[in-house]
Amino acid sequence: MPLFKNGIDLYNELSAFMDKADSLYIYVPYIKLAQLTSLIKDNSSIKAVIVRWEPRDLITAASDLEIYPFLREKGITLYRNPRVHLKAFVNNGKSAFIGSANISQRALNTPALLRYNYELATICDNLSLDDRLYFNLIEAESVLVTDLLYEQIKSQLPEKVAAFPKESDFEIDIQYPDKNFSIASLPMTYSVDTLYRIYETQEALHEVELNCSLHDLAIYNIPLGLPIAEFKRSLKLNFFKHPFVRAFLTNIDNEGEVYFGRAKDWIHKNCSDVPTPRKWEITENIQILYRWIVALGEGSYQVDRPNHSERLKVIVK
Repeated sequence: MPLFKNGIDLYNELSAFMDKADSLYIYVPYIKLAQLTSLIKDNSSIKAVIVRWEPRDLITAASDLEIYPFLREKGITLYRNPRVHLKAFVNNGKSAFIGSANISQRALNTPALLRYNYELATICDNLSLDDRLYFNLIEAESVLVTDLLYEQIKSQLPEKVAAFPKESDFEIDIQYPDKNFSIASLPMTYSVDTLYRIYETQEALHEVELNCSLHDLAIYNIPLGLPIAEFKRSLKLNFFKHPFVRAFLTNIDNEGEVYFGRAKDWIHKNCSDVPTPRKWEITENIQILYRWIVALGEGSYQVDRPNHSERLKVIVK
């Protein structure tokens, strides 16, 4: 694999990789707005950016806070994860541009400098299943940046900058359920049996099926390599512990049943996505959720169709 070098071809090769991408996730700890703007341009393939955003990063301007409104305007999701130190641009979970460079002027030499950072990068064309799950786990652990989180940091930043180097952490409440109540935190694999099959064989019928299964393994924190009995036990436990699923089922348990239209209304009202998806767009999400609840509930729930509408109901034992 060729090595791309900063000040020679790294920036151009990264730009070319991004231009050819279909579905790109960016994992970079330090991001400056000017260089991010230069890289993204009008690229519509970028789905999410994961940045470190430790308080010190923002106080010292190693990263820019204003990348959030820029990305939000373009419909790109931003996550915060203080553990991120890798630099990777992952396309479709199958290939990755990986190196040492952050998204900054010295790291990418744009605009050109005489004293840029020495950086290297390369392209990995065949990510393994373990590699792909690693990236999914990082995303699953990360905190969704929302208007609320952005405003919390923005309101404190001038004071913290003025007080530097007498540095203290931002008072950020990350217990609110924005990330957990995103539509993306619901299961995506068609059925639990489909996930069992993919987990056992590590093979899928097509790329979409594989991506959905990796998403679900990450969301419910299931590592590869568990005995199948332990895998099933962990999946059931973690699925029913998930805040979105738990809240949805509490709503049902109080009534004993919920018809499909009301379920759609409840999820639409309680999801944290910005912009909020239209109701017809979440129909398949609810159908999948129903299948998972029935399968993992092992007799506690049932779906029937009275009055021409699907109903999920609690089975009293």
